[in-house]
Amino acid sequence: MKLKSYVAIAALSFFSSTFAAPPSSSAGWTMVFNDEFEGTSLDKSKWNPTYNWGHTHNHQAYCVEENVSVSDGKLRIKAESRRHPDAPPTCSNGGKTYSLDYTSGAIDTRGHFEVNGGYIEGRFKMPWQLGTWPAFWTLQDGWPPEIDIFEVPHERNLHHYYLHYTKTDWYASHGSAWDHEASFGGTHTGPDKSADFHTYGLEWTSSYLKFYFDDKCIATYNRPSEISQLKGNYIIINLAVGGWAGDNIQITNGYPAVLECDWVRVWKRNASEMIPSDQIKVMSVSEGKCMSGVTGDLSLVDCNSNDAWINLYEQYSGTFRLNIAGKVLEIANSSKDDGAKAGIWNWNGGGHQQFAFEKQSEYDSNVVTMMARHSGKFLQADSQGNVFQAPLPENKTSALWRIFQPGETITSAEDVVSSGPVHFIDNKLIWSGEGSRDVNIEVYDSRGVCCLTETIGSNNAEVGMEKLPEGVYVVIMNGNQAMKVMKR
Repeated sequence: MKLKSYVAIAALSFFSSTFAAPPSSSAGWTMVFNDEFEGTSLDKSKWNPTYNWGHTHNHQAYCVEENVSVSDGKLRIKAESRRHPDAPPTCSNGGKTYSLDYTSGAIDTRGHFEVNGGYIEGRFKMPWQLGTWPAFWTLQDGWPPEIDIFEVPHERNLHHYYLHYTKTDWYASHGSAWDHEASFGGTHTGPDKSADFHTYGLEWTSSYLKFYFDDKCIATYNRPSEISQLKGNYIIINLAVGGWAGDNIQITNGYPAVLECDWVRVWKRNASEMIPSDQIKVMSVSEGKCMSGVTGDLSLVDCNSNDAWINLYEQYSGTFRLNIAGKVLEIANSSKDDGAKAGIWNWNGGGHQQFAFEKQSEYDSNVVTMMARHSGKFLQADSQGNVFQAPLPENKTSALWRIFQPGETITSAEDVVSSGPVHFIDNKLIWSGEGSRDVNIEVYDSRGVCCLTETIGSNNAEVGMEKLPEGVYVVIMNGNQAMKVMKR
């Protein structure tokens, strides 16, 4: 049974087309970039025909445009055992020197397309030769950060996936630094990835990265502090030779290595489907009250009040500014500190006045987290009515916000007691009726999930809720909504 008056059941809608859809864990997607490689040459409105910074990187191949081709619906990058006539004898990267004895290719989208979250996927077939190092990855100007959707430097049945980032303590004070780099990620072992085409994907939100292989999630990392370093990444596809792949290079004059790509696609979550109205109420799930500017600054009020209406403006997919009482929601003084209070002020376009909404897929109702764009930290509420930013807690309740649209039924945030025989006192449901008639009790949390059932009556005078976490609950008595209670 799901409570429909308090918890609005949100129908999930998914992007549909002849293309493979992104993972079904989020509602509403729009494709924002794709290349099906249907032509006879590389589309230079989407791709640079080699590394945007030049012809060399951290391996032994000199990368040139002529080793990148498009035909028969495929992108092909070819690595050959020959020194290109324009190649210098060596190149240096990361303190290492490489002899440029091979010629290969690379492409990237810098200056044409950037990713700020969403779902990225490509379908690839690896070269069989060891000593080659195909990769599908993202980068921004400066390093780190870097996301590796796949790298295949060794066995062809194993690929690596990583996020490289600056250690968070250093980043908080100094920003990106290559000499303070750290990483997380792993490897996937499966079929021979040079024998056939397979899909490799990345779902990227403000709080997690999910890596996919053939439409199955193979790893999830909930690391919002590190992920917050990712901004404006472009996509790279390249076929490296040597370097991390080692010196046993199986490319010969008669057997060049070829990395093939069937397609690359990028989707963004369609925030307008998640929040279709530009007028909303935003309720703290833990406190059961809604944001307002009625006092002249940010406060939490009864959600049934007309003072709780907020105007919402989308800045880009999933990121919004919230107009409250003629001003906008912001983190005071652009602070990035834990505990910095939220308030309202005049709009100036800064990241401290923009918030990324992330739908929580485990909730039936429209429950989101709200991340301050400038700090990567999440809006939370406490029992004193303060709203502040802090890292996402392990128990996310204080960082969850319920979005109400016009027309949705909102029960008062205060304890509403029916005229019936049950009352809520000291975190207990207390029988106060007369006679022997029993009452069937069902208690639902803010997700619409039933977390307690009991029969209460003259033979069982109370039901304790002590074991339930703090939050707002709706109590159903004999199948009818009777009260909304807040356990603290």
